[in-house]
Amino acid sequence: MKIAVVTGSNRGIGKEICRQLAEKGFQVVATGRDFHKIQQAAEEIGHGIVAYQLNVSDPSSCNRFYNLLAEKFSSVDVLVNNAGIIGNKPATTFDMGQLQAVLNINLLGAINTTKALWPMIEKSKEARIINVSSSMGSLKEIQSGGYTAYRLSKWSLNGYTMLLAADAPPHIKINCICPGWVQTDMGGSNAPRTVQQGADTAVWLATEKNIPTGKFFKDRKEISW
Repeated sequence: MKIAVVTGSNRGIGKEICRQLAEKGFQVVATGRDFHKIQQAAEEIGHGIVAYQLNVSDPSSCNRFYNLLAEKFSSVDVLVNNAGIIGNKPATTFDMGQLQAVLNINLLGAINTTKALWPMIEKSKEARIINVSSSMGSLKEIQSGGYTAYRLSKWSLNGYTMLLAADAPPHIKINCICPGWVQTDMGGSNAPRTVQQGADTAVWLATEKNIPTGKFFKDRKEISW
């Protein structure tokens, strides 16, 4: 049975990714900062999902998570770096607190988690790392301005995805996705896309037999950086 780890999975897109992967036969490991919330989400989904507390912005929390996970599993086949928060101030406000908070989770959180789990990812015969990004961080859309912390975090996450894919061994495929504007606590009720639609491309990259590496996808199609 393949092992999939999903960060930020107590609600929204992350929870739906967990559900879809579990239904496809994965042993899913759901993680979040609040253990009670992530445990409740795992129980609601069922399918044998296991819950762990994980604060992706804290390297020591990531290392503790690795130690606990390694006691139960020998490898990680899929890592979905989904944990993220919004940051909506324009660049002219110079809101360093918001910028640091968003980068700590959206960018450094993905790096911290990937680094901690790398020894287990390398042991997989065919590993996948999927970074949940946004077209708001693409070169074209970032020029629209606004949401500085969020856009910078996703622009940087895209760059990290490309760098990691270039340096990784060929059996590890690393890509990022844009789920679109989704009906979640972050996206709001006016968003046009369901969580099922938002989760679909991540699940596709986790399960499709032949995929490229170092690419950016939306709706299972490659999009521009």
